[in-house]
Amino acid sequence: MLNNIARIKSHIKPAKIIIACLILLTVLSLSSIYSSLHQAGQLQEQEIFYKEIMWVVISWIILILFYLLNYRIYFDFAYVLYAINICLLIAVDLFGRSALGAQRWLSIGGFNFQPSELSKIITIFFLARIFSSQTDKGFLKGVLLPFFVLMINVLLIVKQPDLGTALVLVFLFFLMGLASGNKKRYFMAIIIAAIVFSPFAWNHLKDYQKKRLIVFLNPNAEPLGAGYTIIQSKIAIGSGKFLGKGFLSGTQNQFNFLPERHTDFIFTVIAEEWGFAGATMLLLIYLLVINNILAVARYQKDNFAQLLLIGMASLFFIHVFINIGMTLGILPVVGIPLLFISYGGTHLLVSFMLLGIFFNIYRHD
Repeated sequence: MLNNIARIKSHIKPAKIIIACLILLTVLSLSSIYSSLHQAGQLQEQEIFYKEIMWVVISWIILILFYLLNYRIYFDFAYVLYAINICLLIAVDLFGRSALGAQRWLSIGGFNFQPSELSKIITIFFLARIFSSQTDKGFLKGVLLPFFVLMINVLLIVKQPDLGTALVLVFLFFLMGLASGNKKRYFMAIIIAAIVFSPFAWNHLKDYQKKRLIVFLNPNAEPLGAGYTIIQSKIAIGSGKFLGKGFLSGTQNQFNFLPERHTDFIFTVIAEEWGFAGATMLLLIYLLVINNILAVARYQKDNFAQLLLIGMASLFFIHVFINIGMTLGILPVVGIPLLFISYGGTHLLVSFMLLGIFFNIYRHD
């Protein structure tokens, strides 16, 4: 009886906590994007801010729609969705829209979206279907075959080029695989092989990707070139000190020293304005979201639902870890947006879709 009461309480808390965290993240996102676009006492590029408000509203509607949709449908259509996603990535390669040296977008009805972002959620469906449908089927059929199928997706994304998203998909494979019923040594064998052959990948990287890796090791090698963003990011984060400079008072931000500050480097705006205390609070919010998703996953009797939640938590963790790591200069810059905070429609929609699925699983538990 006591165990049942404890279980009911544990199921009531996570949903309420995640909703509260999501509201806080939405407010912080809009205020940070507003600040990043605010210069010389005026809001510059207003259309970006208003477009983000539109995406936030649409994302909350999407969350409700996915909450109402039974999560088992993703099991039935996982392979079909994966095939459609491959077709979309091929379409990007053939007639996608280019920007900033990358061809990652498709335009439909005046809206641009990134199929590579959809790949994240579809990959979670695909891997959850495969790993939940099997016990230990051996190395070749249970691990290596799914890995090679996933690599079709990964290579199409690398070709865009979008190395960051490609790495996210690979990390998802290992994190979800290690949580499945397969033997851990199967995945360790692939990881060791990847480490051994990683030096050969250098010749296949784009010039700007090689520069990013060189700058990661020594940002001062090109202080006015590829290393400029990292140097300015570190200055902004450090200048925030403990309590920060206050809203709209970050000098690196307001004086336009920070490139891409409303997208991949928005954490620098938060750290400069709200300091170490504000950055720590943001990390605690993320911790609450991820920890409560995993708390619900522990009670799942449905292996597919459990792996969906583990994949969701893994994706959220990867985004936070890589984005903040690259703004601090402890990881290479790979173009990963900050979860629920960075400007971007497709990324936001995918994140809210996943939480809609979380609430649906929670409802059916």
